[in-house]
Amino acid sequence: MPHCGDSWGVCWGVRVLEMKNHVIDVVQKLAAHVEPVARWKVATEISENLGFSHILVAQVDAVDRGIQWINTSMSMDWMEEYLCEGYMDVDPLLEGVFQSRAPVTLQTGQMTRTQAESQKAYALDHGMKAAGMDVFACSRFGSSGTLGTHVSLVGRHSLEQMTGACPIDLALFSGILATSISAPVPSRANDLLAPKPEALTVRQREVLSLLAEGMMTARIAETLGISEAAVNKHFIAARQKLDAATREQAMAKALLQGLISL
Repeated sequence: MPHCGDSWGVCWGVRVLEMKNHVIDVVQKLAAHVEPVARWKVATEISENLGFSHILVAQVDAVDRGIQWINTSMSMDWMEEYLCEGYMDVDPLLEGVFQSRAPVTLQTGQMTRTQAESQKAYALDHGMKAAGMDVFACSRFGSSGTLGTHVSLVGRHSLEQMTGACPIDLALFSGILATSISAPVPSRANDLLAPKPEALTVRQREVLSLLAEGMMTARIAETLGISEAAVNKHFIAARQKLDAATREQAMAKALLQGLISL
């Protein structure tokens, strides 16, 4: 077995081969699971084995800087605080990946109160540190001005230790995660991010309830003492609020969400 002092080229070749084998192993494990929850579970297990304390994969809108969904192994208590406190508005990692195609790194817990642009920025920096997230390596994948995938690799202590502990290049592993994790999994964080349907008016609930009873437009109008045109307007408004293609789909969604009952 050659030593690095004997042949630097041979040792470098061995390292490249080892990385290649690790990459193949990671890709094969992820490809073996198509269902999003199962694949996400495998991704978190792989990241732990590679030495990361946490990972995060999110779909982010580059135009309005809004987060569409987040899959993460971070504490859900922390994610709830992050989303509810509006930390995304002052998150330097989000801002960094929007401004640069290169990976962005951050060592947390270093910010002083005088350096902080706001109390919220200070709370975010030290909140991440308190949650055991010492160092971040973040990348964004996707064209500017479109939806993109944000990947954060999180470690303890320092970037050098996180890099040294991982047998795969961080940017390469981030790219694998961005490609393989393309759908949200159920979590409190994604529940908070889900758009809330607008409340249906009393009249909109009434027309949907009567439709559920089997009434046609003319009968609904007669029952409620309004015109058929008014009934149709209420159906259209209800469909828009419930993101439904037809009045029947709107009725079904309203029933499932408990907005109306039979």
